Order: sequence, then C-alpha cells, then structure tokens
Amino acid sequence: MKRAPLAIFALAMPGVTAADSPHPDKGVENYFEKYCFRCHNAEKQKGKFRLDNLSRDFGDELVAQHWAEVLTRINSGEMPPEEEEKQPTPKETGIAAGWISARINEGLAARMSRRAPVAMYRLSRDEYANTVRDLLGVHYDVHAPGAFNEDPRWHGFDRIGSLLSLSPSHVERYFEAAGAIIAEAYPDRPPKPSTGRYQAEDERAQKWKAENHVTDPVRLLLLPGVSSGASLHARSPGIYKIKVQLSGLPSFKGRLPHLTIWDGTVKRSLHGQDILAPEDNPAVIEFETYLPEGRHSLMNEAPGTFEALTLALTKDSPFTNTRERRFTHPSSYKLYRDDGTPIFPMLIVDWMEWEGPLPSDVYLQSRARFQPASESPEDVRKALKTFLEKAWRHPPAKKEIDRFFNVFNSELAAGEKFASAYHASLVAALTAKNFYYLTEGSPGTDREILNDWELASRLSYFLWGSMPDEALFESARNGTLQQPQVLQAHARRMLKDPKTRSFLDAFPRQWLQLHKVGMFPPDGNLYPDYDNWLEESMALESTHFFQEVFKQNLPAKEFLTGNWTVLNARLAMHYGMPQIKSPGFQKVTLNPNDPRGGILTQASVLSLTSDGTRHRPVHRGVWIYESIFGKSPPPPPPNVEPLAPTPSDKPKATIRQQLEAHSTHNTCSSCHRKIDPLGFAFDNFNAIGQWREREIVPDGQGEDPPVNASGELPDGKPFSGPSEFKARLAEDQAQFAQALTSQLATYALRRLMTIDDQPYLQQISAATANDDYRLQDIVETLILSDLFQRR
Repeated sequence: MKRAPLAIFALAMPGVTAADSPHPDKGVENYFEKYCFRCHNAEKQKGKFRLDNLSRDFGDELVAQHWAEVLTRINSGEMPPEEEEKQPTPKETGIAAGWISARINEGLAARMSRRAPVAMYRLSRDEYANTVRDLLGVHYDVHAPGAFNEDPRWHGFDRIGSLLSLSPSHVERYFEAAGAIIAEAYPDRPPKPSTGRYQAEDERAQKWKAENHVTDPVRLLLLPGVSSGASLHARSPGIYKIKVQLSGLPSFKGRLPHLTIWDGTVKRSLHGQDILAPEDNPAVIEFETYLPEGRHSLMNEAPGTFEALTLALTKDSPFTNTRERRFTHPSSYKLYRDDGTPIFPMLIVDWMEWEGPLPSDVYLQSRARFQPASESPEDVRKALKTFLEKAWRHPPAKKEIDRFFNVFNSELAAGEKFASAYHASLVAALTAKNFYYLTEGSPGTDREILNDWELASRLSYFLWGSMPDEALFESARNGTLQQPQVLQAHARRMLKDPKTRSFLDAFPRQWLQLHKVGMFPPDGNLYPDYDNWLEESMALESTHFFQEVFKQNLPAKEFLTGNWTVLNARLAMHYGMPQIKSPGFQKVTLNPNDPRGGILTQASVLSLTSDGTRHRPVHRGVWIYESIFGKSPPPPPPNVEPLAPTPSDKPKATIRQQLEAHSTHNTCSSCHRKIDPLGFAFDNFNAIGQWREREIVPDGQGEDPPVNASGELPDGKPFSGPSEFKARLAEDQAQFAQALTSQLATYALRRLMTIDDQPYLQQISAATANDDYRLQDIVETLILSDLFQRR
C-alpha cells in the first residue's frame, strides 16, 4: 500500500514540530539514526549522499540546500524507502521535518549576510553577439569555428553565472572579437553595396538551345544535398537582400524541397525555407539575411544526398527540363515516377539576384553617436563617456573615462592617426570586464536590492537576451525603474518588441534541453528517413509551440495536455499525419484520439532522451523529473551494469522488461520505482518519436513484443498510456506551474534556485492561480516580484 506524502506535517500542522519532543534535537537525531544513517553513512552512501556527518551550520547556503533535499525526500515519502523494514510514524516524520524547516528559517539571515557584496555574471556567447548587434549594428558570428568557446550548461541552461568562468582563452578571444567588431563598425573605407545576378539561361545556354532546337527554358536543377553553381559573392559581411525565382516540387511521399543559402567554408546553412511552387508557375521569393564575407551557394537541403551522383548531362549541355532525358547520360537517375510525380524533392532555379551589404540608418546613427564631434580632448572624453555608458550599461566613473582616454593619448603618442587612436580606446573598452560581465552589488556594502541600472540589465537580458534600449536607460537615469507601474509598463512594452524572439527561442531550448537533439545521430539503417531538416524541425516544433502558448497567453497546462501542435510538412510526414500543403510551420489541431499534444510527445523531447538506436525510458523519466517536476533525481550508483542484449535462445524482451528485471536489485529499486514509470508512459514512441504498437527487438526469438506504456505516478495514481499520463500530470497544475516558474526564474536570475527562493516562487505561482497560470501572466508576475528585484 502506498504511503501518503507527508509534506503536510512540515507546512500545515504548526502543532507538530520539533518542540513536541522533550529534547527536540535528541529526538531528531534518533530519527536520523533509526531511519537514515544505515544507508547514508561513512561506509555506505546511497545516491552519493552522506547524512551522518552533514554540518548543522544552516548559515551555510550549501549546507542548507542539502538539508532542504533531505526535507523534500522525507516529506514526499520517498525516504526511507518502502522496502526497508523500519518505517517512521507520521508524527516522527513531522517532528524531523519541523526541525529541519525551523533550522533552515533560522539560518536565513546568516546566509544572506555571507553573500559576496558583488555578484558577476558573464554574458553567454549568444548574449555577447546580441549586445554587439544592438550596440554597434555588427553581426559578429560567435558560432564560427574558433570564434568563442562553447558555454557550459547546467540542465540545459547556458547562462548560469557560477559556470561561466573566465579563462585565458576567453580573454584572447575577446581581444580578437573586439578588434574585428570595431573594424567592421568603423572601417577605413565603408563598403559600397553591390548587386549581382545569376541566370540559368545565360548566353551560352541560349546558343545551345538554338543549336539543339530546344524551346523549353534552361533551368538549374537542385537535387538534395548538392551545392549548386548558383552562387553569390559577399565581398563584405552584412545584411543582404536576395531574390530567387524557382520551382519547388515535392517528392511522391510529400517531402518538400528546402532552399538554403549554404556557407561552404564552415559547412552550414545561413538561411532556409521550404519551397512549394509548380514547375510551370515558379514563385519569386525575397528575403534578407546576414552573410559573412565569402562565396555562398544555393542548396536543396532536403532528405537524401546526391554528392556522389551526377545527372551526367552530355558534355557542355545545360539541363533544360526535368522531364527531358534526351540530353542526359543513359545511366542517369530517373527523376519522375510513371504517374509524373517527382521521386526526389527538387528545386528548379531560373535566376537569383542579390544586393548588399545593405546600410541601416538605425545602426549608422548608433555608431555615429559614439564618434567625437571634433578632435578636441573635450569631445573625445564626451564621446568615450557616451560609449562606456551604453557598452557597460551603467554610468562610468571619471577614473574609468580617464583610463580609456589615456589609451587614446598613448596611441597618438605612438604615431597613430586620430581615428585609429580613438578606435583603439573603443577596442579596449570592449575587452574590459564591464562589457562582458553583468555586475550586481556594490563593493563594501551589503545591498540586497538591485539598483535601477542593474534592474534594467536584468530585465533586458531576460526578455531580449541583450542590452537595455534607450527607454530603459532613461528610466534608470531618472531612478524610476523600481516603481511598480514603471517596471510593469516597460515589461509590457518590451514583450511586444520583436527582440522578444530571443527569449521565445532561447528559453524553451534551454528549459527543454533541446541542444541534445541530434547529439546521438540515429542509426541510418534503423531510421533511413532521418535527415538534418527533420532534426532541425523537431526543435523548431518545440520552440514554435512555446511561442504560441506565450503569444496567446495560454494556461501552462497547455504544455502538458494541449490538443494541438505546430508542424511543417516534414514533421507531419514523420508523424504520419495528413500532408501539409504549404511551406512553413502552422498550428494544427489534433484528432481527439491522437496521443500527441503538448511538449511531452514531441519528437524533439522523445529523441533527445534516446541514444540513436533505441528509446531510453530511464532518461525520459529523468528528463520529466527535472523539466516537468523541477526536481533533481539522485545520481545512479557506481558500476551499474548496462542492459545486455536478449540472448538469441530466449524470447524477445522489451527494454521495459529488461529494466524491471534490472531494478529488482536493492541498490536500484528505490530510484527506478520513481523514475522508470515516467519514461514507460512514452514507450509507444521509438527513438525518433514515431508511434509504434510493438517494440522492434533485434535479438531473441519470437515476435516483437507489444508495448506496455502503463504505470503509476510517484503518488500512486495509475495511467494506461501517454494520454492518460499527461492528464494525470495536469491534475496538479500548481506543481507544474511552480516548477515552470522556477525554470523561468533560473533563466532570468542566471543562477540556481535555492531553498530561500521557494517562498517567492510559491507567491508568484499562487498569484496567477485564479486565471489558470497563464504564461505571460507568470512572466510579468515574476518581473514585478521581490525575487526578480533582489540580488
């Protein structure tokens, strides 16, 4: 029989506390001795946790966190494990929980007083790029090979201050980046926009047509994975406007061709979109995108690759019509089936035009305000002060201005021209820690509340992933940003700005750990239809889903039980859903009996918790435990044997059956009992998120066994499959809303949430309960909370 959770005793029964014992501490020590120390002592540390020597210094934040974990485990009934012979009475557990709660509360003041007076948070590399863009209008590619180090992650989050350390290699890269950024912002010779055109039917083609009596237009055929001869040369980095006339023909399976601008130097796509246009009625598409310096070509990044295949046209003969075979080699691939439908998704290009780099008046004005009005020392100092305030996101002190003015003077003394000397001082300013660090607090003072400048940066890097704009700076100068009505007005204004797309993309990617999608590439023999565009579409479904929930201000439970999703044609095919006839992503309402809906059954989540060959229920369970419940499961014990393949002379066994046999061991059962059912609920989905009724087992005898996706939640509630599992989770909206609030706060405050943050998180969650925990409401309430404005 399941035990009821005991959280009630610590929070809701003030009559049951440690004081109920004549000797409270002695009674609590007896509790730990009787029920805990036998598994968490010097010789044995289950879950890599030792309790017998855990410090009682609750003024230490790390110690308090460990005790908070103990409190959580005993309150939930997880500890001591049910299989142990000795079980505490509810009153015993209540006394122990009350003692821990009281000690944690008593230590709060001491923990706060021990905090460093100044906290510093290094910008992530994406935030660095966004800041440079908004400061100077320079698109610095932080993801280029050798540009910046990859940021370390904690459960998907790449902006946790304690992890973003500074190494010599970081400093070296900051120097290189600053020089390149200032050189692009203030070049010796501003680049002149240039234009270019590619024409498939050029003079040579027209001559060939006349000689061979061809009347059809000459066109460029792009099969999947082949870099084309249609290329453009970006002589300077910047924003380019590109127009292409082309046809997009889906394959007989419905796969759409996917046009990309391909950077052959770093082997990646710079812009991409699905194309659907009949061959006899081509479309003209137009878009703007950033291009680094160099040559870039059109590519059809659709499923499949033809890098080793040539259509083998006769010598010097352009390809004219995709159905015309008289000018091709007899052994060339057949492109159409007998019914006229293409075998492969194809792009057929008529022409391409480009123009760039395009000047931006906004960016040019932004750069101009940092230039001295004259060569006088007064104007140089004034310009430096303006630049430092914007770049560092707070007013510089006089000695700081002096420091960079001296850089300028030393460059002049060394013989540099005025412009070069001044730009050297700007490079120096971008390599100062005040640029790539967010600083909160003041040396020599114990200040708990952010000042207006710090609050402006916290707000802008939360919602925009970038520096504050002039409106935020103005409120900071006036000292009014901390006023609730002013802060709320800024939050609502900023949420309507297009720059919010940074938050709408970055937060779900970090919360859901989408960086793991594709970490283990699926086995091509098992999943031959898997391709790069499918992989990218998986992550985009999740980010588009989050954006839709946010923009419509839907309840948080939509993440669990929403009867819709956001699909493109590639994902619809992957899911076995009706074809989507138009390019791009669109909201799709699901059939009432469809097991999908919400984020838990999206291919991104299901694939990132797999290993490329098979699904991994334990990893899926851990993911739900962390991302949905907001808890960290204990680490596995050392030297755990991996699951062995089913012997060839034994009946085929599912992974679940193997795990259930594996978890009968005493060292495994307590954790597997909580985690595994959370993953079993999604056993109907394979390693890349496709539905199945039977699990394909390569080894063993007999038929592939049927999937069993039933189980029960840690609180004992049963479920029979993914749909019922999601419904069970949604029954406790408060728990999920508080877990989601904790994830948002972790992202916004750039640190892990502690036991001292829990009351604030509960208040934020409770404030939005009456309206079903709507997502924008949670975000706005978080911004207006004491938690958001505290250091």
